[in-house]
Amino acid sequence: MTRASPQAVACRQTAAHVWGLNVLPDPAGDAWPVELIAPSHLAIPGCVTYLAPLLAEDVTEHQGVRLTTRERTALDCARWLPRMEGVAILDQFARKGVDLEALWHRPHNTWHLRDILSLADPGAASPRESWLRVILIEGGLPRPATQIAVALDGDRHAYLDLGWEEFKVAVEYDGQEHHTSPSDRQRDTDRREELRRRGWRVIAVRRDVIPGQIADLLRHVANALIESGWRPAPETTTRILRSIRAARRRERTSNSSGRGRAWSQRARRRRSDPGADWSTW
Repeated sequence: MTRASPQAVACRQTAAHVWGLNVLPDPAGDAWPVELIAPSHLAIPGCVTYLAPLLAEDVTEHQGVRLTTRERTALDCARWLPRMEGVAILDQFARKGVDLEALWHRPHNTWHLRDILSLADPGAASPRESWLRVILIEGGLPRPATQIAVALDGDRHAYLDLGWEEFKVAVEYDGQEHHTSPSDRQRDTDRREELRRRGWRVIAVRRDVIPGQIADLLRHVANALIESGWRPAPETTTRILRSIRAARRRERTSNSSGRGRAWSQRARRRRSDPGADWSTW
């Protein structure tokens, strides 16, 4: 595509994909256009063109494709994509060695962009782990650490996706791609039982929790932290409660439009769980 049009430079999610990041949408979803930056509009089927200036230092070639550099791609994705998706891409670039602090200090960055950069963490092992971290932080909970090492028997270690070592509370994404076989699920069960014996409370988050059960997730994690000794300030309590109410409203809106009936049923079952009682607030 960029060879056929000398003006075109692959950018945003297209460039991130070429750089080897996991950014493609669900194959069952809508078609994904090729994103290009050019000085003027290019009428190319299947492509979307953004009119924007590009410095020579922001353009390179990789795998035969002319595209924005890793640093410029990271900034463009953080600036233009929805917040959680932008953070997920920043996390992946950070794992590949992009210096996010240097990006933060680049001239002409807005405070909005710097705020998104501040949410990034190279410890996320998948985009959904990134989303999960952003949901917890923006829900008002303390920022969790990533990839927490916990010593196990036999000179082994468990690495927890997200958590608060002070309170021994962890949150892990229970994705289908890593937990499909009975042996995988048994290993998870054995590992979490061993962690429990060491005083850790591990909250497993299924794939369907995002976006359909965010309110329950925030409530469950907040309760676990409080039961483990966390004492939030009054303004933090207010922020969390507002986040939960806002998530409930979004869930009801989704359900009423017919897209979230299954999520609603699962949420009702979780709300009936006496082990996740919000009365601790």
